[in-house]
Amino acid sequence: MKLRMLLITAAVGAGLAGLAGCDRNEPTRQAATPPPSTAPGSPSRPVTPPSDTGRSAGQTLDDAGITAKVKAALIADKNVSGTAINVDTMQGRVTLSGHVPDQAQVDHAAQVASSVEGVKAVDNKLTVGS
Repeated sequence: MKLRMLLITAAVGAGLAGLAGCDRNEPTRQAATPPPSTAPGSPSRPVTPPSDTGRSAGQTLDDAGITAKVKAALIADKNVSGTAINVDTMQGRVTLSGHVPDQAQVDHAAQVASSVEGVKAVDNKLTVGS
C-alpha cells in the first residue's frame, strides 16, 4: 500500500474559508530518480537531489497559509474577481495569475495580496480579458 502525505492549511477570513496544500511526496519522487552517471575515472559519490527548493516543512506550511489567506481576502473583496485569480506562494513571495475584466482589478488584487500578513512581495501576472 502506497501512502501519500499532503499538507493542507485552512484560513478563514470575512466569513470565507480558503484551503491551500501541497504534495509532500514530491521530494520523495525526485529522490527516487536515479542520479546521473559519473564520468569514467571520477570518484563515485552519492548525489543528493535538491530539496523542495530549499524550503523546510515549516516554510511550506507558512507559504500554504499565506496562499489561503490571500485567496480568502481576494474572494471576500467585492472589488475584485477573486475566484478568477490563482495564488501561489514561495518563501513569502505571492504570485497572482489569471484573467480579470479590467486593469483596476489587476491593481486592486495586488494591493489586497500585499496587505496580507506574511506576504513579502507580490508578483502580479494577472492579465486583462477573458
